[in-house]
Amino acid sequence: MKALTRALLDGAMVVLPIGAVVLLVLGIFNRLERAADPLSGPFGHPAIVAAVVLTVLCAAIGLAIRSAAGRRTREVLEALLLERIPGYRLAKAFTGDGPLLERGGRAMRPALAAIEEGQCPALVMDEFADGRLLVFVPGSPAPMSGAVYIFAPDKVVLLDVPLLPFLKAISSWGLGLREIVERR
Repeated sequence: MKALTRALLDGAMVVLPIGAVVLLVLGIFNRLERAADPLSGPFGHPAIVAAVVLTVLCAAIGLAIRSAAGRRTREVLEALLLERIPGYRLAKAFTGDGPLLERGGRAMRPALAAIEEGQCPALVMDEFADGRLLVFVPGSPAPMSGAVYIFAPDKVVLLDVPLLPFLKAISSWGLGLREIVERR
């Protein structure tokens, strides 16, 4: 019974978000289709007009967001609303839009940090003006918890490896980390 409950929850974590997005898009599409019905006479079926309107709307909003005013609006919205949501900055960093990227670097760079007599897997989160690095050392098997350190650059070896396999190896008690580190 426990395995069935776990399988149900795992399935729901995949199906429900996808279903919510699909329902949201279908709802928008249906409203556009109803609004396009009077206009669709010479252009064909209302669904075709709705698809064209949705495509044009997405392109227009995309262009607006990329404009100077759109970027400024996004920054204000982030500062006033989104930054207050717990985990938003971390999610933003995971998508490659973190503090290092803003200054021309790479967000959340996998690394090895020298602690005591060894090295441990770590993530470089930011860089100070004097070159020191803000480093998060994730715990294993739960890489979302750990410790934050400030290191001199000579104590950190940056790894040119993908972030997700690196985190997966940490969450697997280090299994697979040897291969990732040796690939660097």
